[in-house]
Amino acid sequence: MRSIHLYLLSAISLSSAVLAAPTKTGKGSFKIQRRRISARSLGGGAAELGKAYRKYGWDVPTALSDKSSTHKSLALGDPKDPDDDTGNIPADEEEGDVSFLAPITVGGQPLMMNFDTGSSDLWVFSTSLPAEQQALGHSIFDPAKSRTFQPLQGASWKITYGDNSFARGTVGTDTVDIGGAKVEGQAIELATTVADSFLEDTKADGLVGLGFGSLNTVKPQKQKTFFENVMPSLDKPVFTANLRHHELGSYEFGKIDESQFEGPITYTPVDASSGFWQIESKSFAIGNGETQTNPNATPAIIDSGTTLILADDGVVKAYWGQVEGAEVNEDGVTFPCNTQLPDFHIALGPTYMASVPGDLMNYMRVSNGARGVCFGGLQSNSGGSKQIYGDVLFKSQFVVFDGANKTVGFAPHK
Repeated sequence: MRSIHLYLLSAISLSSAVLAAPTKTGKGSFKIQRRRISARSLGGGAAELGKAYRKYGWDVPTALSDKSSTHKSLALGDPKDPDDDTGNIPADEEEGDVSFLAPITVGGQPLMMNFDTGSSDLWVFSTSLPAEQQALGHSIFDPAKSRTFQPLQGASWKITYGDNSFARGTVGTDTVDIGGAKVEGQAIELATTVADSFLEDTKADGLVGLGFGSLNTVKPQKQKTFFENVMPSLDKPVFTANLRHHELGSYEFGKIDESQFEGPITYTPVDASSGFWQIESKSFAIGNGETQTNPNATPAIIDSGTTLILADDGVVKAYWGQVEGAEVNEDGVTFPCNTQLPDFHIALGPTYMASVPGDLMNYMRVSNGARGVCFGGLQSNSGGSKQIYGDVLFKSQFVVFDGANKTVGFAPHK
């Protein structure tokens, strides 16, 4: 029988010095902190746009296909900050907020993982991969070195993207520890075959899916997510994402830290039928302008595993139409870097309007020159059936995921 224990670890000693002792915030809550230790590389905007298209099964324009690889980070030095004596587990920030990574252990083995509210699989690079793929820089999970790993006979998993790239493998159960919370018997998906696109990001060792279990890909029986398994033991059946631009931030399970946001949290119902944290988003505003209706608004997914905001075409054209020099191309919206961008206001549910400051709408510089060209944080969903609200939104909002009530709450960061 699966058992769940919350406990306080006094220290974790790792040769890489990436992990520190975890923070235990209460009897039924725990926190995983992140911090910036790497710089962004040029050209990553189009790559992230292409990645999002593939994730949701949308056609990737040819112009994006040529730029769809993940770019390498530039290290800023030793990831262990000598001035950091908080005893918290940091999470590693890639390429100017491209990806928020956080440490976990599986069967006692440390891994750096993407936390993804837009999927529901917990999968890792494993020793079942071909030797040449194990030698690319990932930390590799070895079930033979775990005393608690058990194979799940007859079970398999496969994630397929729209461009037919995929990752697949076998399934087992093991003890998963995230920030001081331990789930015994958690389903772990071991990669045995992965497409090249999954290998290029050598900093991430796998993914922790935090969507609903109905989205899980394990066959013949879907498996619960880590959050679903740990939720009954939490003080509150929630986790929060407090992700900030070039600042400390965290994921926290079981607690809502009121010191991290302004005003009340506004909750909106989630349509969980597809497994996503999906809400309605039917209006927007630009700068100090009046609120506009998006007449053909598609539902919006709150997705920490996507970097950009991908909105309906009408919203994207309206916003960038207010920016002098902005160009809308197949490989994304770009604009002169010396342009001051207007704030972007977007409805999250029927009553709450989130404000994303204009400086966050500038995702990154993609070329130098007299003025330089920058890549927009707001991009088109290319006529897709969903709007995807990724980390550009998270950097402006404290977000609460309520698993019991199936709601998402929002409030601006302090």
